[in-house]
Formats: sequence, structure tokens, C-alpha cells
Amino acid sequence: MGILAAIAGLVMLILVHEFGHWAVAQWRGMRCPVFSIGFGKPYMVLGYWRGTEFRLTPWLLGGYVSLPDMHDETTVEDKTADDSMAEGATSDGEAPADVATTDDSFPQAQPVKEFKIFERAAVAAAGVTMNFIVALVLTFLLFAAIGLREYQPRDVFVAELSISNTIARDAGIRPGDIVVSVDGKPVNTLDDFTQQLSCHKGTAAILVVKRGDQLCKIEVTPNQGAKIGIVIAAHVKCLYKKVNIWQATVATFKFNVEMGWQMVRGLGMMLHIVPVPKNVPAGATDVHGIVAIVQFCNMAYQDSWYSFVMMVIMISMNLAFCNLLPIPVLDGGYLLFYAIEAVRGKPIEDRLQQKILIVFFIMLIYLMILGLFNDIFRPINFGK
Repeated sequence: MGILAAIAGLVMLILVHEFGHWAVAQWRGMRCPVFSIGFGKPYMVLGYWRGTEFRLTPWLLGGYVSLPDMHDETTVEDKTADDSMAEGATSDGEAPADVATTDDSFPQAQPVKEFKIFERAAVAAAGVTMNFIVALVLTFLLFAAIGLREYQPRDVFVAELSISNTIARDAGIRPGDIVVSVDGKPVNTLDDFTQQLSCHKGTAAILVVKRGDQLCKIEVTPNQGAKIGIVIAAHVKCLYKKVNIWQATVATFKFNVEMGWQMVRGLGMMLHIVPVPKNVPAGATDVHGIVAIVQFCNMAYQDSWYSFVMMVIMISMNLAFCNLLPIPVLDGGYLLFYAIEAVRGKPIEDRLQQKILIVFFIMLIYLMILGLFNDIFRPINFGK
């Protein structure tokens, strides 16, 4: 069920992204012969509406709206129903029986209308705008209906023992021991333990730990760094703080702005503009794809619906952020082309634009294959 929910969530995000492109294109009077969820063949025709053939393919790695008036690459490559069929679709969504539904090219009889830069830019930006809107709406509904999720520590326990520092090991502390107190002072949080142990640099301290149903008193003498050779962690309980509409609105914007800032920092680390922490992986082996995304969504679903919706929100924001990057093939690449056109006073030549798109399309395919390879042969260890 978690995997099915993950796939449904991804399809929904693809659908709303492409719907943004389609809706604005329709508003500006552009032709939209094909609206496809997924790429390639085989595909199933779901129906016809407003001059558009709606398709579903099993290759759910994205989607597209074919826009011949914007000279997009899908228009050139796709063998699709011609405009006379699409415009002649019946009101109940079925193509007329006497009209061919497959043709190798778009009809040349209908001249291509030239659209202004701001109209084409609006169509290009509509997909990411929809993803931003979905993230904001889902976040608000989650916060307003259920509340803000907070974690409170239930207890502090010994997660691991150090190999190099054997003070705790020699004293008899074991992994899994729950730390109850230090010198009679209760330990409720990780900070409690750290602060209380810091008072015993080189001097003995009495720890009370709970092991099973028993309480054990253990004397330890931390080193001059107040370390005894353990890694501590906390068992937490999840609470939901009810908030009013205004608080939910403020929390929604704070959460999504913070998430966007983290994405900017992540991009900076990838480009080595921002220093990369030692414990953060940043190599080719850490590039992952659709399989890892489904795994994360499945884990979130197993945890709770709240976690699953939060994962969908993060994916929606990531889709919007990545598509805004000024890279040809992505929406941001088209916006870059239009910006150059506005400065030059004329568009980049179609032949040059197609060559640029092909180069970056190959690079994108390489990244997708690398991510899928790592998903299969170098999977993320979710147990760590």
C-alpha cells in the first residue's frame, strides 16, 4: 500500500505540473495536441477534450504537454493525433469515427501563430507555479486540520559504545541502557545529560541507568573533555499542537521558505559554492532516482499519513525548485531562452536551440540512468 500510495502521489504531482502548462496555454489560445502522463510508448488514450488527446503511459518518469506553437521538442518527436482530429473531438470526449487518430506530423495547413515572450514565459512557468501552490495548500491543510507536529523526548538511552574510548564500557554500561540520572539529577533530554556530565571533567559521577526492569548505579570518571565513550540518543513521542488559521498560515510559509532555503544550500554544496560538511555525502554514488523516492515515500506512509503528506510536499517543492534551474530541457531553461530573446530582440535560431536541447537531454538521461543504477546496485541503507 505504501508503494501504491507513493506512485499515486508522484502521478498527482506530475498531473498538476503539466496541468499548469496546459491550462495557461489554453488560456492564451495555444494548441495542445497531447497531454501525457509519462513518456514514450505504449500509451493509453484516456479521452479527448478541448483539442487535446490525454494519454497515460507506464513509464511514469515525468510527463509533458505538446505545444507546437512554442516549438517544443516533444512536438517534433511525438507522433500524435493531428489538430483536425483534436479540434473535431465530440463533446463527450470521443474522437470522431471518420477522422484518423494517428498521423506522423502536425498539419501544415494551419499557420503557427506567433506568441509574445510574456505569453510563452507564462506557459513555461505555470508548471512550477502549480507545484509551489500544491506544496503550500497541502502544508496549510495539514497544519490547520491536524496541527504542528512536535517531538518530545521520552527518555535518553545509550545507542553505541566507542571503541577508542572505553571508560563507559569498562564501567559496565551497555548499549540500550536508559540514563535515568547523573548524580541524582534527572536526565530527560540529551542536553540534560551533556550539561550534567560536563561538570565532571576528570572527576567521578554516579549514573543511574535502567536496564530492563532493573535500576543500576554505575560510577564513571569522564576524561578532560567530559567524554565517557558513548553515543546517546533519545526515544521520542510525537505530539500535534492545534493551531488557528492564522498560525497555520504563518507556519506554512515559514516551513516552505525554510525548505526552499535548504534546497538552495544543497545546490550550493553540489557546486562547491557552500562548504560541504564532512558527514554529508556528495559524490556520484549518492545520486539516486525514482526507486529511492518511492522507498522514502513508502517509509513515510508506514510511519503515518502525516509523514506521507509531508513527503509529498517536499517532493512537490523539489520538483518546482529543480524545474526552475536555468538548464535547457527544464522549464527554467525555456525561461532562460526567452530572457535571451528579450535582450537580443530576436529568438535563438531553432536549429541551435534544438542542438542545445539535445545535449542537455542526453545529460539528463545520463543522470536518470545513474540514479537508477545507484538505486539498484548501491541502495540507500535506511537502517543507518
